[in-house]
Amino acid sequence: MDLGKLLSIIKSIPKEKLKTDAGLKEVIRDLGKKSGKNFTDQELNRYVAQFRTMYKNEDVGSLLNKLAKKGITPNDVQAFKKKFK
Repeated sequence: MDLGKLLSIIKSIPKEKLKTDAGLKEVIRDLGKKSGKNFTDQELNRYVAQFRTMYKNEDVGSLLNKLAKKGITPNDVQAFKKKFK
């Protein structure tokens, strides 16, 4: 899946769905189907828990550090920002 397609999918997610566990499960299930994967209820619950933990504990700096460890450069981050505008 290319970056443009991924960004368009992310932009299409209604923010209201990210506020409830049921909405998050629906979003994750739909994203999985689009990438050819079916998640069990147990997997969905784990991903929702991970999302909630990240949402509460992460900030921009810590996320940038994690991305840097995965090989994402500051130039890549700037490219992401431009595509979201």
